Amino acid sequence: MYDSFERQPGTRTGVRAGVAAPIYNDRGVIAESYHDLQGLSVLAAARASCPLPRASASSTLRAVLQAAEIALLNLADLLERAATDVAEERVGGAAVKLSWARGFQRVLSRLSLLPEQLALATNGGTEHSVLRIEDSPAFAEYDRAVRAFDQIVMRCAESGVLDLQGALADTSLDSAAFSVLHLARIGNHESTIWARNLAAVRVPMAAPSYQAFVVTDVMKEAVYERVLTGDTYFTQFRGLHQIPEILGEEVNDRLEQGVRDLRDGAWHSAAEHLRRVNVLGEAMLACLPPMVDNLATSDYHQIRENLGLTSGSHSVCLRFHLFTHLYEQWAEELERSILTAAGADASGIDDGIRWLDGEQRRDGDTWLLNFLVDESLKFRAFVFQWREEHLNLPRNNLGGEGTKSLTGSPDAVQAVVHMRDTARSRDALLPIAQARGVAASGGQPRGDLHRYLESDASLDTWLLRATGRVTKTRFHDVQERLGVFAARCPFTPPPRRQA
Repeated sequence: MYDSFERQPGTRTGVRAGVAAPIYNDRGVIAESYHDLQGLSVLAAARASCPLPRASASSTLRAVLQAAEIALLNLADLLERAATDVAEERVGGAAVKLSWARGFQRVLSRLSLLPEQLALATNGGTEHSVLRIEDSPAFAEYDRAVRAFDQIVMRCAESGVLDLQGALADTSLDSAAFSVLHLARIGNHESTIWARNLAAVRVPMAAPSYQAFVVTDVMKEAVYERVLTGDTYFTQFRGLHQIPEILGEEVNDRLEQGVRDLRDGAWHSAAEHLRRVNVLGEAMLACLPPMVDNLATSDYHQIRENLGLTSGSHSVCLRFHLFTHLYEQWAEELERSILTAAGADASGIDDGIRWLDGEQRRDGDTWLLNFLVDESLKFRAFVFQWREEHLNLPRNNLGGEGTKSLTGSPDAVQAVVHMRDTARSRDALLPIAQARGVAASGGQPRGDLHRYLESDASLDTWLLRATGRVTKTRFHDVQERLGVFAARCPFTPPPRRQA
């Protein structure tokens, strides 16, 4: 599967023939691209090694279980490291790792709901298999990590290193010891939720085993093919990008098929695909809060140089195929479908939506078209919520006042704000949203609170500036475009994905 690569010791990163050798710093390899950074070629190899029909029940369920495998491996890593921290009396460090673990537990719980919400496996006479999360190698690693963590914590309690009873009785979240205990018990209960939900997942095909269907060995390769030295959260940073990429590939396949269905007048099929896009989208969004909540400025700075000349906006799957190419085509075909159905009663989309609202309960086809509009507005909300929540990352970790991005944008925060605002101004679903009355015709109003938060009087403005000063001082080469960062960013946008 990887014979065109030559393994590098320590990092398990490949070098293609004819390509310059990777550059390293004291923590490890510096990424050459976003694709390289997130191990996307490894994830693609997993799909290619066991090809399934695109936008099928089996392919979607495999994506869900592959995402769960990534989350489980990250959980095992965090618990093992937290146990070491406790054993070496670094209780604060253990609390941080368990906070990250709580985030991954919540992601896993969200993923575990998907098989039921997607309702993909049929009850007919088709061939099927039942896959169990307890057969996952990553589950086995997590199970061992939980047991080892418990033993170390209880041993430390017996020796007096940890006063567990006192922490429970007399302290709050300001205590690292209490946070360790509190986060551990939350994580333990979350484990029972997702383990029960994934105890028996029915897939509509003959699968030789859990490992073969999920391609678990390659999922582990995706998590660990690139690691950094030291106590960093680089693996978790990657994991919370890898899960949306895995689900995003499936979302794109379903959205592309949905566009074709709309074009052909197959509204029932288009509605099924879009409903499942929205279910998967909720799980993708669930990956943002753990990263936003837990990635401290200093922790991000430890790994920043290793990210290389990359940006989240370089995600071909998400930024281009999903949020731009297929989004625009879906909007075009939906509008065409509405106007075709309304016929002479509509000279434009406003008339079409008014006609649709008035006719929605009169017959099945019109009701279905109305449902497509509702699900499209839900899809639109997901896309813009993703953009909004992503703004936390440059705000929290880079700051303002002309702090340059890794790729050379003069002001990283303003660059992301500009991308968001440009996307809103060119929003292909905006006319339908406005006709439905869920979007203002003059754009989103900026109220007094918004203006205050952007003013010199607010703590938020002070924090942006202070964060920027720290970042610019710490990353002189990035700011001045020296060394690795003197090179021009090699990324070029992909060709338009056409349904």
